[in-house]
Formats: sequence, structure tokens, C-alpha cells
Amino acid sequence: MEAASRPPAAAALTVRELGHVSLFVRDLDAARRFYGDVLGLRETGTGKGGRLVFFSAGRHHHDVSCELARAEVPGPRPHGVPGLYHIAFEVGQSQEELAAARRWVEAHGLRPFGETETSFSVRDPDGHQIELYVEPRPRSAAGRTCHMAASPRASAATANPKAPR
Repeated sequence: MEAASRPPAAAALTVRELGHVSLFVRDLDAARRFYGDVLGLRETGTGKGGRLVFFSAGRHHHDVSCELARAEVPGPRPHGVPGLYHIAFEVGQSQEELAAARRWVEAHGLRPFGETETSFSVRDPDGHQIELYVEPRPRSAAGRTCHMAASPRASAATANPKAPR
């Protein structure tokens, strides 16, 4: 959209937070075991005649929903193609909490990968990459973690090196 055709700033859309992530899955029972038993999200309801299950981390009715897929696609999608890359869940603020999370997922038969100093990933039953991380940085005054750069333009430049600076 050209700058001259943009609506006035007062009419700009303001996204306050991510509401939830919805996934199509092959097996609802496997999704329940992973998101409920392994990750500890609370099941908050079902829908669509039992084809949909909702999970909450505690603040919203649901942070993740899993719906039984209606079509099969052979094999996992190749890494790097357009689509969902991963979902990240904060599991604490310390290395001890990260290590405890790693021991927990390993005890549930999952193999961590993509480890960094503050995170690692596992795969859910459908192959979605789930990142578990700790946020050791100071919290904002509102108690929320600040991930975004100082301005939307700076954030865009960080996310996209070709973005105007």
C-alpha cells in the first residue's frame, strides 16, 4: 500500500496479543496426551461434535486448539516452505527451569533438538515444532515479557532484513 493511500494513523489496527493457535491434527487422543499430559495445558472444552479440543495455559479460554484433520498429506512438510514454523511456550525464567523441562519431555519419550542457551524444541504427534524457552530478561512494568523491538518499524527491520530502515 502506498503511503499516500494509507488511512490516518488514528484508524490504524492495533494488535494487542496473540489470541490462540489452531492446528489440524491426525489423532485427537495423541494431541490430548501431548498438549495436556506433556505440556500441562488444561483442556477447556470441545467442539464440532468432538472433532475439536481446546487447551489453555491459564489466561485464555484456549491458547491452542486442535481439530481433527479432514485430509491426509503424505509425510511431514519440508522445513522452510511457507506455513507454520513453530509454536513457542515459555516454561520459566531460569536455566534450572529449562533443564527441568528438558528432563520432563525426555521422560515422556520426546527427543529435544535445536537447543540454544535459552530454549529447545520437540515435535508434537503431528510433527509441529514446539519450542520451550525461558525468558531470563527483565519483565516490563505490566509483567509481560517484551520481545518486540522499540518500534514497529525497527521490529519489521529485525524480522525482515530488506524492510525499510
